[in-house]
Amino acid sequence: MVLFPTINRIANPSTGLNLPGGRRRRLFIPPSTQYPLFLYGEGDDQRSFLSLIEAGSEYVSDDVSDVVSVATSRSLPSSLSTIDDQESFHSWLVEEHRRISFSNDEEDLSDQEQEEQEHHPHKRRRSSASSSIKDFIHLRTTYPLEISTLFRHSFPLIITFILEHFFSIVCLIVVGKLGTSELAAVSLATMTSTITFAIFEGSATALDTLCPQAYGAGNPELMCTFVQRSILFSWTLYIPCAFFWWYSAHLFRFIIDDEIVVELTSKFLRILIVGGPGYIFFENSKRFLQSQGIFEAGTGILFIAAPLNILLSWFLVWNETYGLGYIGAPIATAINFWFMSFLMIMYVRFIDGYKCWFGIAKFTELISNWSQLYRLAIPGIIMIESEYIAYEIMTLFASYFGTRQLAAQSAVSSIASLAYMIPFAVSIAASTRIANFIGGQNKRGAIMATKVAMAASLIVASFNCITLFTFRKQIAQIFTRDPHVIKLIDDLFNPLVAVIQLCDGVACVNSGILRAQGRQKIGGLINFVAYYALGLPLALTLSKIIGLELFGLWIGIGVGMAVIGITETGIIIWSDWEEILIRAGLLIECDEDDDNDDVTGFFA
Repeated sequence: MVLFPTINRIANPSTGLNLPGGRRRRLFIPPSTQYPLFLYGEGDDQRSFLSLIEAGSEYVSDDVSDVVSVATSRSLPSSLSTIDDQESFHSWLVEEHRRISFSNDEEDLSDQEQEEQEHHPHKRRRSSASSSIKDFIHLRTTYPLEISTLFRHSFPLIITFILEHFFSIVCLIVVGKLGTSELAAVSLATMTSTITFAIFEGSATALDTLCPQAYGAGNPELMCTFVQRSILFSWTLYIPCAFFWWYSAHLFRFIIDDEIVVELTSKFLRILIVGGPGYIFFENSKRFLQSQGIFEAGTGILFIAAPLNILLSWFLVWNETYGLGYIGAPIATAINFWFMSFLMIMYVRFIDGYKCWFGIAKFTELISNWSQLYRLAIPGIIMIESEYIAYEIMTLFASYFGTRQLAAQSAVSSIASLAYMIPFAVSIAASTRIANFIGGQNKRGAIMATKVAMAASLIVASFNCITLFTFRKQIAQIFTRDPHVIKLIDDLFNPLVAVIQLCDGVACVNSGILRAQGRQKIGGLINFVAYYALGLPLALTLSKIIGLELFGLWIGIGVGMAVIGITETGIIIWSDWEEILIRAGLLIECDEDDDNDDVTGFFA
């Protein structure tokens, strides 16, 4: 018979995982379950064992040899209900978290552990820094508290994302004055790097589930391991992307006839390869702090890095003595990415967040359980990339309608992307807060935070809609003086693109809620189908066949966003919170096992 490895070690006193003070965890044996804790046999003959006591039981054994055996058990028919078991198992998880959370701090270390730390002060720390960790298990929240918390966390994130959005604009402005070919090349290189970096932004969304849940459960050391594992995972994923950038000229020649533009674009991307790992490190490290409720770190870092990026870009491109011309822009960008990572390390070390840093994990821990990571990362990548690529495809379609249509589409798309940063910031803040409650098995808090987030999505989406509709003429005049283009931009915002912001904002925040619940797979599937099976085909049909041009493009993409928003809203409203909490509890309990064969099916 095989017991879940982590639960088996907890129950087995010989493993050294007893609770402080010699206490041992009680092993819960549920009366019925679809997710059996006990398995025996091999292959097709594998079956489950359950206690004969229908009300459930607590199994405590003083005999080590009996820990992994149950003498009185029977096989469970698949037709039995699991409602009572979900409630029983959830209650057990809550009780266990309450009993052991925040208990193994420095005062609870065994004499042997204390002696090891005295003789090896640089060894990876094993204490939980419990005195500094917020207790999401016992937190009795209120709606006013959740509203103020969401606003307080969202505001610095909005500034952070807007400042990050301006990095590509700086390259366009600084390099654009060199000439037409340089402007075209940097535009293509910026578009390519944005789509590529979206892969790692999507991959980092796995931490929106893992880190806040681990922190909410009072396990910051596991959160620390998650972040390092995600960085290594993303760096590995970056290798083929770097090869693509290096040999990108071979692909661009099939798209662009101008050989000069192709060479300049390839040169930009080849230099930017050096900065990619720094960007990945920064994106993942932000999640490490956000999981602890520290949202202002990224804002403070970007307030320092953004002006320096402008100055360095201008210096390396235009300085008469030391300027390098075109290649100065990607060099400045790469340096900036690593500088931001350095500032992030300094922030954690000297300002805040160090209480949850337990040193660099063992290599075996970092390369283990990647299946758990990519099950969350791949749907996250699909969720982010679906919208990024959809916007780029719309711009490509617009180029077939003429120069003025392309100019209008570029302006409208840029403003829509900038407006998207507001609901995206709310989605990150909401995702972190909800996942903290889920990790702490605090069902009431998770539901309350979810309701506040869904209400906030309507508020920020309405704000974007009203702002774009009200200031549509002023926005158009920022981009061009051509009266025909100004009128076209005005017509698009009046009210089509403005109304679409309602759907986009709701869909964005709902995606964050699904990430908090660990259901990226559902969100990724909905996004992919809505954009590429419905939105873009409809956009192409309306724009070219029906003849609506840009209006057809935005109607099609707007329908896709509406489908995402409505579908995800329904899924969230009818969420099975008991199952979500059980999944989160088992996710944390079973992560540190080297062999997760017994649980991988549960999380698939």
